Amino acid sequence: MDTEKKRAKSAISILFTLAAALVGMLFSPLATQAAEITETQVFEWWDDGTIGAEEANEMLTLIDEGKTQEVCALAEIYANEPCGTEEQAVFADDEHTDKTAGKKHAGNKTAGNQTAGKSRVKKPSRHYSGHLAAKVRYDSAGHVTAHREELLFNFHRATLRLGTQELLTYKDKRGEAHFGQISTRELKSAIPLDTLWGTALAYSFGALGLAGLIDTSGTLRAHASYNRGKVFTAGASLWKTANTYSVMAQAAFPFGQVAYWQQFGERTPLIHFRLHGRDSSAFSWRTTGYIHGDSLPPPARLSPSIAKRRFWTTQNITYRAKKFFDTRVSASARILSPLHSDSVSGRLALDISGGPPALRIGAKFTCVEASENCRQTIFQGTAGTTREFSTLSAMLSGSARTQHDRTEKSWSRPRIEIGASVSEKKSGGREDMFKVTLVAPDASPRENLQIRSETRLTCDFLEFSLIATFKKNDGAKIRPAHAQISSKILF
Repeated sequence: MDTEKKRAKSAISILFTLAAALVGMLFSPLATQAAEITETQVFEWWDDGTIGAEEANEMLTLIDEGKTQEVCALAEIYANEPCGTEEQAVFADDEHTDKTAGKKHAGNKTAGNQTAGKSRVKKPSRHYSGHLAAKVRYDSAGHVTAHREELLFNFHRATLRLGTQELLTYKDKRGEAHFGQISTRELKSAIPLDTLWGTALAYSFGALGLAGLIDTSGTLRAHASYNRGKVFTAGASLWKTANTYSVMAQAAFPFGQVAYWQQFGERTPLIHFRLHGRDSSAFSWRTTGYIHGDSLPPPARLSPSIAKRRFWTTQNITYRAKKFFDTRVSASARILSPLHSDSVSGRLALDISGGPPALRIGAKFTCVEASENCRQTIFQGTAGTTREFSTLSAMLSGSARTQHDRTEKSWSRPRIEIGASVSEKKSGGREDMFKVTLVAPDASPRENLQIRSETRLTCDFLEFSLIATFKKNDGAKIRPAHAQISSKILF
């Protein structure tokens, strides 16, 4: 018991130290430079054991639905990886987010960090434009584990989605209306919501706005907001479901957003915060977290990993020296506390990378559990080179990762990874790409071997992508592990 108390106190002290440091930097001129989490990254974490199949499928589903903020939250808690486009996500509406998504991926130099089958939304003509898209995921037996279809029409002021999500949206300068399957994006909620079948209306009177929702199950929402562009936005909602009432308030400002949701009759509210720094080319920092009790106010929908913890938070601080070989030093922390326990779990990581494109190297050190005085530490080294040939770009990378147990004085067998990719930039921001990665999880390709591949082809009217992983275990033949096929016809 004494040992457990000491561990808890040690972790709590780490929590307060990090919190104090972040509060001290809150008004510093800092900024966030993290990137969005993509399908390729999720598959990589799945293959190397960072996340499990259930967690990977949850994140992939959210990517399919375009819920980037929820994907970022799960990436931080599952993989301890910072991400996000905070300022745009806080102030952008659904239409703006869709338009900017393709630009972000097109500008990413790392071929593996681009979303397969990304959406490229054309500006509506006098008549209409849109796409027909399909995405299918398979398991090792060739069975379909998930699929998504979408037929999208963009009219002058209306958008019609048919398929997995059925939604008709109308927008003009003052208001908007949604009919069909309504969720987080349509209601611009800082806290993830269940999908609701109903009607949502919103209308603005200058800086003031009013909105309402009625669902087929009897869920009602009345909302009022105040908006001053990218300076400040605040809103309050009254929710009524079949058996409960709750009130939600949220505010967004240039360095983050905060949401508070209180269910009547419950002592502990649901609180979500996401803070980040201001514009700067050298420093960036961000912190994200959730606090809640046993009962969540409906229709709030949190990931199971977040819902079963009364408190979790992640922090990231990055320093970037562009003039010194674009060197980056990043420190991150993840702190969790279960619902029905006083224990606190913490993970710390330090990531350093730098060098010219011809040879960029990096090192990462991860303390698996801070409450155990970092008994287990993960060491990872990376190296990569990139060459540009007119519109072509070629990249070769490699990494090795091992884990050390200080108590048992033992090292795990290193995980070795070698990857190569070739991409070609095309007009309209499009890019064709092929990437293959060989992975030896136990440093012996004869015993265990993984082959990951990604192919993406695009043209004026078609986009196609294939992500596949093949595995060989204990000397057996190579067999498929999982795959995803995406296609999109543009018109």
